[in-house]
This record gives sequence, structure tokens and C-alpha cells, in this order.
Amino acid sequence: MSSTITHFFGQAMTGQGMKNVYKEVMNEAKTVYLLKGTHGFKVSELLQKLGTYYHDKGAEIEYFHDPLFEQSIEATFVKAPYGILFLAASNPSIEPIIIGDRDVVISLYDCVDVQKFSSTIPITSITELKQTYFDKCFASLSKAIHIHDDWEVETRKSMDWNGLNEQYEDLINQLFGETQYERSAKLTHRLLGTLTPEGARDTLQSITHNIEKRLFIKGYPGTGKSSMMKKLAKEALQRGYDAQLVWCGLDANSIDMVIIPELKFCIFDSTEPHVYFPDENRSGDEIFDIAKHCHPTEIEENNINEITVKYKAAIAEARHYARLFAVEERKVREAIDDALNIEEFNKRTAKLFQY
Repeated sequence: MSSTITHFFGQAMTGQGMKNVYKEVMNEAKTVYLLKGTHGFKVSELLQKLGTYYHDKGAEIEYFHDPLFEQSIEATFVKAPYGILFLAASNPSIEPIIIGDRDVVISLYDCVDVQKFSSTIPITSITELKQTYFDKCFASLSKAIHIHDDWEVETRKSMDWNGLNEQYEDLINQLFGETQYERSAKLTHRLLGTLTPEGARDTLQSITHNIEKRLFIKGYPGTGKSSMMKKLAKEALQRGYDAQLVWCGLDANSIDMVIIPELKFCIFDSTEPHVYFPDENRSGDEIFDIAKHCHPTEIEENNINEITVKYKAAIAEARHYARLFAVEERKVREAIDDALNIEEFNKRTAKLFQY
């Protein structure tokens, strides 16, 4: 089988702050290279080149994208047989965990002409602006989460939980039957998407390109979608199947997808902000309707409509400040690249291509 390339977001801008799963991905790797000392766009270019290099050698590649600049890469995971993770570890700051045996720090600090960098831009004022926009962005996202909580209160009132439980049990029987493997299963973690300066984004089509059976959950907020998927992942692990939790890009505690690789199966929340429907060209696509178990009253529907307006306003506000933050961050990254000694940079990273 030809090697594949899969795209994820490396971080998510959530109502609880920035979330990443890099430490979890590090635990999947045999070797981890932490690139520290510069976080300009040149590092992204390097990570893309590394992906191309190892993909040409037949490895499966996972790219992890930057939420502020969608085309920019934060990490490249070169899967079997290499098991190498290359990670831009300055922003976010990721430190080695298993020093020497697994984690290797590539220091790029001396590759940046600090005097040239500091003379190029007013770094103090830009840093202050960035912090202001950052704080306002995440204040708006936090507000959105609390509004979303109010939304869930309204829908829970009208939920038939017994109906959902029966539907879940039917799914378990269809997926596993009586199968029980006596083996240690692995749980891995990824992100589905995130808010970006351009709006909500996800990489669902890339994530599911090798999936044969896709279930599209349709249901209201607060009706048990995330809890059900967490329960499904636990069931899979107990039966000896590997499972992957794909986390929500807004609520850091919520799950948007579960993948069971051995079954080539996934189930995911296909409601706002990532609305998807079955593809008529994919025979394994089906809607998993749990909305049928929820019947809000007219009063509750009116309350939900009011809440929805407030929620969308909070998200729009967060996006506005994310765009302002990205404008200032771009100035910093471009100034870093301008002050970069490319010859020294290439010299220190050349060994990453020697496998």
C-alpha cells in the first residue's frame, strides 16, 4: 500500500485556552527531535521538507498545522517504520521528557542574529499588543463556552436518555458483537480542528481518508454526543481494539470523534461548527441520528434561538481578536526569518535527513 499523508491541527484555540496533544504524540514516537530557539516560517518549511523526504521513502506522514497560519506546519510525524516526530518546540514551548533515549533537542538559538531581530521591529510594543489580543480572544472563547453551557441546559430537559442508551447498545453490538481480544490496546490523541483567524477549520476529510465506515452524529448540544464517544472508546480498549480520541477545537474537555483503526471505523459530531453529511460516493457513510431522542418545547426552542445568537456573536468576537493577534505574530515570525543565518540553520538541521 502506498504511503499516505494526513493533516491535523497541532493546537486548538479553546474556551479553556490553547490546547495541544503534542506530549501524547511524543509518546507514540521512537525518536523526538525538538527544534528550539526559533519559531519563524522557515521552521515550517523545514518540517514540510522533512515530510516530503520521508514520504518519498515510503513512510506515512502526519502534518500538524498552526491554528494562526493554516498553511504553516508545527510538527511532522514520520510513522512506521521510522517513528520520528519533528516538533517546533519554541511556541508552544515543549520540553524533553525522556532525555537522551528518545528526546533530542536541536538548538537553533545561535542561528538568529538577535541584534538584527531587535532592530527590525518594536518587539516590546508588539508583544504588548499580542498579549492584549490574546487575552481578549480567549475571554471571548470562554464566554462562548459558558453560553454553550446554557444551550445544553435547555436541550437536556427534553432528552430521552433511555432511547440514546438503546441506540448506543445497538451500535456496540454491530461493531464488536461478542469479540474480545486478549491484548493490550493503545489509546492515541489528535485534534479535529480549531478556531482560526479565518473562522472554524477542521481536517476531517484528511483524517478519515482511509476510513471505510463513517457515522455522522446529528444531535443537539448537551445530548450526550461526547460522553457517548468517550464510552465507545473505552469499550473498544477493553475489547482489545486500539482507539483514537479526536478532541474538540472549542471545548478542551470534549470529544468530537473516535476512530477505531482496526475496524476502519469512525464516529464524529457532524454538527456546528463542522457540519458534514454522508458522501454519496462512499458506501460506508451513514447518519447516526440522536436528535430523534430530543424534543424541545416551543419555549425551549425560543430560548435556544436566543442563546444561539449570543453564542455566534461571542465566536465572531473571538475570531476578530484572533485575526489581530495573527497580524502581530506574523511581524515577529517574519523578523525572525529575516535575522536567521540560513547557512547555520541548514547545517544544524541537515542530520535530520540522514535516516
